[in-house]
Amino acid sequence: MSTPIRVRVRMYQVGFGDCFLVSVEYDAPLPDGRDERHILIDFGTSHSPREGMARGRMGDVAALIEEHTGGELDVLVVTHRHRDHLRGFEVDAGAAIMKRLAPKLVVRSWTEDPELAETADGPAAAPDQAGGVSRASARYAALLSRAQEEVARLATLVGLDEEVRTAAEDQLKNAEAVALLNELSRDGRGRYLHAGMESGIDDVVPGLTATVLGPPTVDQDPRVARQREEDPEYWLTALGASLRVVGSAADTEAPAPMTHGPGPVRWLIDRLANQRSRSAARLVRDLDEALNNTSVILLLTVGGVSLLFSGDAQIENWRHTLDRLGDDADLRDRLAKIDLYKVGHHGSRNATPRSLHALWKARAADLPRLSAVMSTRQGVHGKNDNAVPQGHLVDALREVADLYSTDDLDAGEEYVELVTDAARGPFRLVPRPA
Repeated sequence: MSTPIRVRVRMYQVGFGDCFLVSVEYDAPLPDGRDERHILIDFGTSHSPREGMARGRMGDVAALIEEHTGGELDVLVVTHRHRDHLRGFEVDAGAAIMKRLAPKLVVRSWTEDPELAETADGPAAAPDQAGGVSRASARYAALLSRAQEEVARLATLVGLDEEVRTAAEDQLKNAEAVALLNELSRDGRGRYLHAGMESGIDDVVPGLTATVLGPPTVDQDPRVARQREEDPEYWLTALGASLRVVGSAADTEAPAPMTHGPGPVRWLIDRLANQRSRSAARLVRDLDEALNNTSVILLLTVGGVSLLFSGDAQIENWRHTLDRLGDDADLRDRLAKIDLYKVGHHGSRNATPRSLHALWKARAADLPRLSAVMSTRQGVHGKNDNAVPQGHLVDALREVADLYSTDDLDAGEEYVELVTDAARGPFRLVPRPA
């Protein structure tokens, strides 16, 4: 029987975006003759790396992935439908290579299941279960999709603040990328996850255990939808209110009463004088948060090593797990002892829960040092307290972990590579050849 002996993580330079390859290496060939398995987590970018760094073009990154996997990809995980996590699938060179790699399993959020649309539009009296997701949850997924379609209109409006227009473009549906993902998911290869589901990754990568912590469905935790109790179709109401203001020629109309928490778009909202742009920014911000909260959260364990990948999950997604920590000592212990953390939302302060940081700060001295990996670029989103990456968060992470960022790759390196023995951490940085 083949046993995992090493775990290798590569974080590719894509600028502002996520692209990670997790490789498990074995002491003897598996039944197919290979002695490794590969999991690609996200393949996207929204802004290229800073000047003087590797170009980070998705075709070039795809070629590296093909080289590092030996031309065979076992699992593809796309955490959520944001361009900085999936844009590479719509780039011709990247798409061609992904088709050649032909992942055996494609993992996505429950909100991406193509069959949900049929469930959402069915008669109200029909049975409430379809594919393990209720009609209420299916309806929410459909509303998110409709909201993305409407936000696409914002990018075409005359007179809209240019920075708001750019933020709106980040929320587009990425139709070509989604079409390719749907193609790669055919013939039973696609799995659409919600909290507590079996991921299927364990069956493809021997010796690995994958725990799905998120996202919850609306039924599992209504907070993930941030819906108002008196308004079961919050998205339709809020969307219509914002579009009325955005489409109005009069700037004297009051902006739609929508919430906007801390994050990279709030600074835009606070300083915009134009009501049309202000209302558009609110809509973009709420959609941004909603899509982030559809992120797949995976806790991967191989031998004595564990890794936490959470996409861009924000607090509404995380609460489903955090609320369990008081009663679930085993889960609390597993999260406290992880060996590698993929920093949520590129270093945004609204994606790394304080309670998780507190667990890591209280780690026993005899545990291996935690490693944190952050794929980001400075100067893209927000300023000062809303900047991404957030300086206070970066400082806090450095207190508890060795932090590696793609924004530090100022010698033209194309990726960061970490490796550890499967029996026990810590992860070690693999130096690049001189």
